[in-house]
Amino acid sequence: MGEAMPRIRGYLCPICETVNPKETKYCLNCGHWLLDTIHEAKPITNFNYKKQNNVHSVVSRKNVLAAFVLIIIIIAVVIPCSNTIPALIYPTVIPRSITIPEMVYPTGIPTESKNFTWDYQGKTYHLQVEIPLDLLNYDRQITNDIQRYADAGEFERHALYMMMPSTQKEYIKAASNYNYIPWIKEDSNHQFVGYIAEWLNMQAEKENFDSVQKVEFVQCFVGGAIPYQVTPSLQFPAHTLAETGKCSDKAILAAAILNNMGYKTALFYFEAQNHMTVGVALDNTPSYSPAIGYDCNGIKYYFLEVTSSGWQVGQPSSGFETVEPDLIIPVN
Repeated sequence: MGEAMPRIRGYLCPICETVNPKETKYCLNCGHWLLDTIHEAKPITNFNYKKQNNVHSVVSRKNVLAAFVLIIIIIAVVIPCSNTIPALIYPTVIPRSITIPEMVYPTGIPTESKNFTWDYQGKTYHLQVEIPLDLLNYDRQITNDIQRYADAGEFERHALYMMMPSTQKEYIKAASNYNYIPWIKEDSNHQFVGYIAEWLNMQAEKENFDSVQKVEFVQCFVGGAIPYQVTPSLQFPAHTLAETGKCSDKAILAAAILNNMGYKTALFYFEAQNHMTVGVALDNTPSYSPAIGYDCNGIKYYFLEVTSSGWQVGQPSSGFETVEPDLIIPVN
């Protein structure tokens, strides 16, 4: 019989040389993306895997022996000289900085590059996104047309409306009925945001976030990585990612991301306060207590503020502790 082909058991990280199981996409030690084509991970076969493990085992045994000897020396030297055992001093934990693999498009597709940075649970995250210019120009054109219509006088509005493409007319009709779901569900934007959602969910899975933590991870991305700024008209998700956004723009973006991640979401609109935020349905109990949520069509949506970062699921922002939304608009 011929010699058996070696089977890949794992991958050696090119950065820290840690052996990772073959199912792992990120290095378990340093977080390096093992599928990176520039800094490629080295496949570890049956033989090499055992060899690597043996090396680590020897090192580990040496480290344990050295630590044991050091402890004996400390006990022998310190205890006879003092009646008290010295307190252990722990080093300060420095937040890790994690770079999520960037989203890129094939050469030849014009894009606008954006870099995002946000914090969650003591770690700083970085994500670079390439946004197709065709999508951005489409979003900006519709937004500008709707704003020009809103700013026009009665007679001019009629003329503008008659000359508008059918797409813009549909958005004007939807907005006049407080229906903002088309901004979330627009096909190209929803597909593009799906890529963002996949990247964020992949990182969340790597860190074993539960369903509540995933929502709060998205909250910190939308609330912290995207600057808040009052904009004249409603924006599509890609438009907000490329520039800035007010509360409604961020709510639409967050709802689109969470919707792509499989969550049932809704928009909460508070007319008197001129404020919009997100509601999200959960299987688990929210981290904030007592959590604020509202029922709609048999589903309870928990308050999620996304204007700025750091708000927990179910935690109302200042001034909204006892105020119910005038409109709950389910996305699903």
